[in-house]
Amino acid sequence: MPMSTNPITRRLALPGWSILRFSLTLVAAALLAAAVISGALVVFWIGIPAAVGVILAIRAWANSQRRIIGEQLGVEIPAPYQPRKRARSDQKALAMVREAATWRDVAWLAIDASLGFLVNLVYLGVFGIAVYYLVQPLLLFTLFRGSDTPAVNDLGFYEFDTPTKTLLLVPFALACGAAWWRWGELFLRWYSRLGVVLLGPTAKVLLTEKVTELRQSRAQTVDHAAAELRRIERDLHDGAQARIAAMGLTLGMAEELLQNERPDAAAKLVGEARVGCSDVLDEIRRVVRGIHPPVLADRGFSGALQAMALDHPLPVAVVDRLRGNLPAPVEAAAYFAVNEVLTNITKHAEATRIWILVEQVDDEVEVEIYDDGSGGAEIVPGGGLNGLRNRLAAFEGSLKVVSPDGGPTVVTMKIPVSATERPVAGARGS
Repeated sequence: MPMSTNPITRRLALPGWSILRFSLTLVAAALLAAAVISGALVVFWIGIPAAVGVILAIRAWANSQRRIIGEQLGVEIPAPYQPRKRARSDQKALAMVREAATWRDVAWLAIDASLGFLVNLVYLGVFGIAVYYLVQPLLLFTLFRGSDTPAVNDLGFYEFDTPTKTLLLVPFALACGAAWWRWGELFLRWYSRLGVVLLGPTAKVLLTEKVTELRQSRAQTVDHAAAELRRIERDLHDGAQARIAAMGLTLGMAEELLQNERPDAAAKLVGEARVGCSDVLDEIRRVVRGIHPPVLADRGFSGALQAMALDHPLPVAVVDRLRGNLPAPVEAAAYFAVNEVLTNITKHAEATRIWILVEQVDDEVEVEIYDDGSGGAEIVPGGGLNGLRNRLAAFEGSLKVVSPDGGPTVVTMKIPVSATERPVAGARGS
């Protein structure tokens, strides 16, 4: 459970977290000893499976540290490990030993078993002293009233003395309590940030993952573009091209009728050709609209979104909080993404109303689509939502779906806006 954002509640909860962290330092010391012993036994056959087991135990311990530190600091610390492949024990051990993340875990293991032990011991010691010497006088004066009130010696044990000596410990306890309240959390957060540095992925790992993600999204975008080109070619070939060929035959027949001095029949065929020409224009407009909607070019994303809402068969409420116009690639990506989500809602959601919220948060455009349908929508491989997420990934965008059974469904899309193409109010020409 993440820590509370209330400063008082958070400080009062820290001792419990520190006790948990202190217990993990003892586990770290045991794992460090096991790592040294298994490393020495690697020269024998029994040391190989032992080393694999110890490394896996260290990774489990490190993952618990990532979770606890992440909850304390309010951040997410992803595990930087490479996916494990099926292999023999010796090959698996060699691969894990070669991995940089393993040695970073071992480094944090050694630090937590030593420095972490001291950090949490000091924190809990100061807290314990403050509580003990503040509560003790109250208990003593309540239980032992009179001249025989027990006091506390230098070792912290009771001895019968005058109440004055007991009261002298109260300022010391107050000083410890003030120090704990003022600097205790900062002390633990400093140590936790050190853990983030070692337990989190390195810049090289993040860059490698980013390059891999961009390579995959680029390949998916190329495949999608090729599929769109094939669709456009098919629509033109089966639709507009066939109609134009039929118009050519009709006009040829009209020409022959005119040569045979049959103007009435020729005029009838020319009329049919004119109707066919209108149908061809409508077909071409539909194809062009699928490439880049004219309303998007004329009125921008906000106007296109309003037009889309008016054309939808269900009532669609649009809340537009954009501060200006968007770059053309981002507009097109957001437009087609919203259009696909609305189409899916019409087909599958059994909804009665739809709400769309569009806003810009820093350098990111966020579109949230809410419907009151039956829910149950999921992002599955090969599904429409998965394809939409892959297309947004080409813009470093993201797609999140929250759709419990019975509804409602909330689809959230985020698309970053390049700093060089940041939207400016009134940038689009009239």
